[in-house]
Amino acid sequence: MSWSTREIAELAGTSLRAVRHYHEVGLLTEPERRANGYKQYGVLHLVRLLRVKRLVDLGFSLNQIAETVDEGEHPGR
Repeated sequence: MSWSTREIAELAGTSLRAVRHYHEVGLLTEPERRANGYKQYGVLHLVRLLRVKRLVDLGFSLNQIAETVDEGEHPGR
């Protein structure tokens, strides 16, 4: 499966602006682009975005998330 930036934002319950900001601060990797130049997000991007959103909702700052959570690492450890 693949989604556009708008679609992945809607699936995760966040804004398009937030997704772009997470790219800027390094919390979300840039996906490959389709032939038309649009980003093509996959399941791993969605899982990562859901994790970041959940941690933000719990009150963690983006700096705390960036410092403590690596790809594949559970935030509770």
